[in-house]
Amino acid sequence: MEREASEVLRSLDAFKFRLRRHFAGGPFILQQDWAPSHGSRSTLAVLEAHFPGFLDKNLWPASSPDLNPMDFSVWGMLEGKIAGKVFATVDDLKAALEVAWASIDDGYLRRTVNSVKKRLRACVKARGSNFEILL
Repeated sequence: MEREASEVLRSLDAFKFRLRRHFAGGPFILQQDWAPSHGSRSTLAVLEAHFPGFLDKNLWPASSPDLNPMDFSVWGMLEGKIAGKVFATVDDLKAALEVAWASIDDGYLRRTVNSVKKRLRACVKARGSNFEILL
């Protein structure tokens, strides 16, 4: 259990480093979605300790992948980078995903994150209905 916690904290530190580099040391907000594990007490405790001011799942509409950059863009790119490969173990898959993540261009991530504001406006204009046609 301690080893797993250490790995999570190391991953969290790497994630925070990349976020700070991406946002050039400027402010950022971590957004939660409605994945069941995101509401667990242990997850919330880690977020409160390491990401003060994070947006918890209750401030974000459920089932809204079109508003989440990871869902509408990044996961597809990661999947494309490892598609067609066979992994012997889950650890091999994790390692491949970490390599794929590290290879993503920061400019791509900036453009993806910057598109959220336009998506939010389109969602409001469509009154929460399907808004992709407005993009």
